[in-house]
Amino acid sequence: MSSRNPVITLIQRTGFPTDLAGGFLAVIIFVIGDGIEAVWITNYLSSETVGFAVDSASRIVTTYGVMVAVAAFLSGALCDAIGPRKVMLIGVVSFLIFDALFIAVALPSQNIALVYITYGMRGFGYPMLAYGFLTWVMMVTPPERQSSASGWFWFAFSLGMQIIGSYLSAQMLPVFGHIATLWFGWVLAAVGGAATLLFLRGHASASHTKGISVLTSLSDAVSVLWRHPKVSLMGIVKVINLAGQYGMQVYYIVYLQKVYGMEESRAILTFTIFGVVAVIGDVVWGVLGDRFGWRNTLQWVATPVTAVSLAYLYFIPMVAGPNFWLISLGMAGVGIGLSAHVPTTPLIMAHAKGETGNALAILNFGAGLGTFVGPGLVALFISNENTAAGYLGPGMALAGIYVLSFFILFWLRLPGNARVLHGEAQVHDDDPEPAGSAAH
Repeated sequence: MSSRNPVITLIQRTGFPTDLAGGFLAVIIFVIGDGIEAVWITNYLSSETVGFAVDSASRIVTTYGVMVAVAAFLSGALCDAIGPRKVMLIGVVSFLIFDALFIAVALPSQNIALVYITYGMRGFGYPMLAYGFLTWVMMVTPPERQSSASGWFWFAFSLGMQIIGSYLSAQMLPVFGHIATLWFGWVLAAVGGAATLLFLRGHASASHTKGISVLTSLSDAVSVLWRHPKVSLMGIVKVINLAGQYGMQVYYIVYLQKVYGMEESRAILTFTIFGVVAVIGDVVWGVLGDRFGWRNTLQWVATPVTAVSLAYLYFIPMVAGPNFWLISLGMAGVGIGLSAHVPTTPLIMAHAKGETGNALAILNFGAGLGTFVGPGLVALFISNENTAAGYLGPGMALAGIYVLSFFILFWLRLPGNARVLHGEAQVHDDDPEPAGSAAH
């Protein structure tokens, strides 16, 4: 151990499992490709090129969110029955098939039914791969380091989905257009998905199963909701965690462009600011969560900061117009608040009392529902796409749900009001140096 590179040792002290670096890199590449359109797809679908109304475009994204929610649940629930690697394989294959159909068939036809089906079904992609990877990482990580490991996962996820994806879009759209950008994303997803699966071939635990049937695995993942009721509450917290982000992605660029005339590529860049802050915060709050306390971090940092920042983002253009830096300040606030939700992962596992796969099925389902609830709130409350008042409902609804989350967290204290739990990982890798070794 003493011969280890001091740089690697320093990185490991942040909770980063260096032996999984290749896997994290592969996930980053996949989610860049999978989510390259996330912040602008509503604007594109409601543009003159495609021709759908904003509320129709929002409903299309909401349909996508429904499929994400289903896939997110399955990504955790099926790991016990078929193993994390097979779960991730399903995600890669399904995304590549339906994304290609969306780009090559549905969009050129401008047939809204085909767009609903193909864009919705591509929602099976990133949850099955990315959340399947998260489930595996949590299985091989000791509890006292799970917040840090979770932080590094969300660092990788946000780096790909929010920062690099939105930055590439901002650079590519003015030059190559929307369709070419979508195809570029498909290629990246293919490369990242293949790389993830190749990486996992070297880790026996990625194929680990509990020897139970798919039906039993799914049944256990559902029944954990009433067998451990606090898991249900944590699921609601996770829904809210991502609902604000995905709701903001659906309405905010449209709001800035249609009401205040902000250039699309410049509006997209504000999401890059959000992403930069979020990925740094994922690591910082992952480490601080293990020290300050998982619930404390969620209740006293994550929820209030996110609520205030989302309200600020709605009102600041009214005061200062499409000011890039003032809007970016609000985006940075959202990045801080959302990244401080990182301890949600170890907290739900603690309340599930050792049922890692089932807990993460509910956590992942909550994350998936967030992609449905956020756009759903926008579609429900938007009233006029050309006036600021028309976006008041979505803006305040998204901010308000974090106030609800703040109060829910009063019921989620750990036994003895402990800040974190300690113990051993439930599943250990058969490799010479398992993922959890970085924690020691």
